[in-house]
Order: sequence, then C-alpha cells, then structure tokens
Amino acid sequence: MMRNWFIIIQGLLPMMLISAYQYSWNLLITPLMRSLNVDLPAIQVAYSLFVLFSTISQVLGGYVADRRGPRLIGVTGGVLAGLGMMASPLVHGVNQFYALWSMGSIGVGLIYGVSINLGVKWFSRTRGLATGIINMGFGLGATFFNPLITLLIIKGEYRYPMILIGVLILVIVIPLMSIAKYPPSQVRGMQLTKIPPGFWLAFLSFSLMGIPLQLFSSSLSVLGEGYGYIIVSTAASLLPLFSGIGRPIMGSISDKLSRRRTILVTGTVLTASMLTLLIHSPIAYVVSTIITGVFGGSVITLFASLVGDEYGIVNSTFLFGVLYNGKFVSALMGSVVFAELLRAINLTNSLIIEASLTAASILIFVAFTKAQPRRRMAII
Repeated sequence: MMRNWFIIIQGLLPMMLISAYQYSWNLLITPLMRSLNVDLPAIQVAYSLFVLFSTISQVLGGYVADRRGPRLIGVTGGVLAGLGMMASPLVHGVNQFYALWSMGSIGVGLIYGVSINLGVKWFSRTRGLATGIINMGFGLGATFFNPLITLLIIKGEYRYPMILIGVLILVIVIPLMSIAKYPPSQVRGMQLTKIPPGFWLAFLSFSLMGIPLQLFSSSLSVLGEGYGYIIVSTAASLLPLFSGIGRPIMGSISDKLSRRRTILVTGTVLTASMLTLLIHSPIAYVVSTIITGVFGGSVITLFASLVGDEYGIVNSTFLFGVLYNGKFVSALMGSVVFAELLRAINLTNSLIIEASLTAASILIFVAFTKAQPRRRMAII
C-alpha cells in the first residue's frame, strides 16, 4: 500500500509543477504581449507550439520509456521543462520566446507521458482512479501558482514566479524521475505501423472532445472580455482547480460505470457547457468554466485509462503518446483557429462552430465502440 502511494506521488508532484505551462497561460498572455510587443494571434502561436511539442515529444519519449524504462525520459523532461520556464521570461524577442517555450514544452510532454503511465501500468482494478489522481496534479498545480502570479502581475512583474517554478521543476522533478520504474515486461514493443485501425477513431474522438478545455485554457480572458479582471482571474483559478478535482472523480466513476459510457457522458456534457457560453453573462461564464474544468480535465484521464483497458499496458506509454497528439488538434482549434474565427465572424457563431466539433466527437466514439471488441487486448 505504501509503495502504491509513493508511485502516485511520484507522478502527481511533477504533474503539478509542469501544469503552469498550460493553466497559468491565461494570466501570462497580457504581460507577454506587452513585453514582446505582439498581438493576440502571435502570442497564441506560443500556446500552439506548447501543445505541438508537448504532444509530439510523447511519441518518441513513450517508445523509449516502454523499452528502456522511464528514468532517462523523465529526467530529460525535468531538465528541459525547468530550463524552459526559467529562461523564457528573460528574452525580449518573440522568436527567442518561441524557441525557449518550445524547449520547455518538449520537457512537459516527456514528464507527462511518464507520470500518467505510472498510474496506467501499475494499477489495473483502480486504473481510472489512480490515473486520475496523478493527472489531477496537472490541474491543481496552477491553482497554487496562479494567485501568486496574479498578485505579481498586478504589481507589474510576471518574471519572478516563472523563474521560481522553473527552479522547483529542476529540484523536485529530476530526483523523482531518476528513481521511477515500470513493471517488468518481456514482451517486445510495437511500431507505429502496427497500431490497430480502430485506434485512430479513438484518436479523432479524443482530439475533438478536448476542444472545450483547450479553448478555455488558451482563451479564457477573451471569452470573459467585458466581465472585469476579477471575474476573469477568478475563472482562471477555478478552471485548473475543477479540472484537477474532476480527474480522479471521473476516473473512479469510469472504473465502476465503464470507461466507454463515462466518455460518452463526458462528451455530451462538454458540448452543453460550450453552448452555455452563448448566454453571454458572467454567471454563465463562470458556470461553464467549472463544468468544462470538471469534465474537460477528465478527458485525458479517461482516454489514457482506455488505452490500458483496450490495448494492454506493455506499450501504453507509446500508444498514449500517439493518442495525446490529438491535443494539438484540440489546441489548434481552441486557440489559433478560434482567434481567427473571432476576427472573421462574431463570438456567438465561433462558439457554435467549436461546440459542433465537440459534438462530433461523441458520434466518432460511438463508431469506435462498434469497431473495437469489448475485451482486453495485449498488443505486442
């Protein structure tokens, strides 16, 4: 029992520290735009780069971790993520910022893949709950950082908390990852060309179902324009809080209700949450933020557990790494594409388009359930 809790903590703490890359972003947008002298679409490119590199890195990182163990990948991720967070606020050119933020993002992806698969690989009967607790850190971490960042931004400074977070990543993540390990396996790993065709339906469903959380993570301040800084900053703190809380709750529910049913319910609620924004009021804005946090955060937990259920644990880090690349599609639709939609059409129609894409994820997952037999498969 003690070892199980140590495994969870080993994944939970790194998740908490790297969460600032995503869940503190809304607070950093305005000061970064001013410091780098760029507009909203330009700064949102950095968010898309974060998602791109934090997802792509998981494929190679997962491939190596499944074969050689998680230590090398985890430690490398800690170095890159820590240095990237420390150095990014010290530059004055947007291209330099892109480069350093991308370097840190690669580290985030490596740490994320290793951490969440500590839950997928070591726990079977309570896979959803264990994975959800570890994944909870990616939401809750920023809940602790954001009040400090908000306070310093009000005082005109945002660099100090970023440097502090970077130092903490180096000091805490590297030692934890240096002693991480996976259950032993004598089964050879799989190749990208051997992935079952039905897996790509899950990939597409995951990509579209992740849009609401990415939209709120990257554009919360835009969605709350006109509601005042207090409302927006409150929502920015509530989003990671409820995103974190929702992951173990929904993971535990999926252990009992079944992963597939829980995913279908999640997609339905997220679609409704997006449409709630059409009310255009501060109350609807905050309520939608909370709902999107609870259910949007759980999407990754649920699909990570689904990979272990459907395809076994031997190649789960690699397969989850491939699946996680769908987050780039989500982020692209929720940040850059959303910003361009706002430029071309009004907010209402932009939200309807994004909600329609989220709804499509439900139909695609239904197709996955028809194509994939309901049984555990150990892919080798």
